[in-house]
Amino acid sequence: MDRILAFGCHPDDVEFMAAGTLALLADRGYEIHIATMTGGEVGSPDLTSQQIRAVRLKEAAASAALIGAAYHYAGGHDLEVEYSAEYRRMAVRILREVNPRIVFTLPPMDYLADHEQTSLLVRNASYIASVPLYDCGAALPPMAHFPYLYYWDASGGADIFGRELPLHFGVDVTGVMEKKEQMLACHESQREWLRFHNNWDQYIETMKQHSAVQGQRIGRPHGECFIQHLGTGHPQDNILKDILGELCVEI
Repeated sequence: MDRILAFGCHPDDVEFMAAGTLALLADRGYEIHIATMTGGEVGSPDLTSQQIRAVRLKEAAASAALIGAAYHYAGGHDLEVEYSAEYRRMAVRILREVNPRIVFTLPPMDYLADHEQTSLLVRNASYIASVPLYDCGAALPPMAHFPYLYYWDASGGADIFGRELPLHFGVDVTGVMEKKEQMLACHESQREWLRFHNNWDQYIETMKQHSAVQGQRIGRPHGECFIQHLGTGHPQDNILKDILGELCVEI
């Protein structure tokens, strides 16, 4: 069975931006894995870093379980993600452990540097996980292939300069919005945090509004939009179109 990995920075990144697509793929029999680079260690106004990490990892595992997915914590620390040897090893360990055919991750340009660094780390890991002499610090065999690599859209639909990203296609997730909402609702601790820090009181409504805007790009009620990584070595055809058919709409 082909494996699919969605690799975010924080618990709830994947649910906001790609959970609908993952739910559709799970319904088609694919083995789904969700990973985060960090444990969300600063995402609370009152708990300690250790306490909120324990809460958020539990929430992430519960969310993944709703679509029969496995959850992986890479081992990083919130607001400290950097393109370093330590974090490269973390990313490659996850890639080799899961051995995915398809990888989803954050876009190269986003509102938070932790997101951008995670994007770069996952992109690099998707390439070097197949290099036999690269030591990721764990006894895991190198991958035998380059995975399909996709970036989801930037938060708010724009980079830090207010520009839209060069999206390639969107996935119609209208039929699985209830499941996407249920997955995001597992991250209950984040309503309090986002209300405190971002002045977002209704984070699920924020997700729905974003999905509706994404849907407008493809002429559907709700969508999730992506860019395919087309760098040397990676597959050039869009496997998601083959899998999802008319639900995958070019932009």
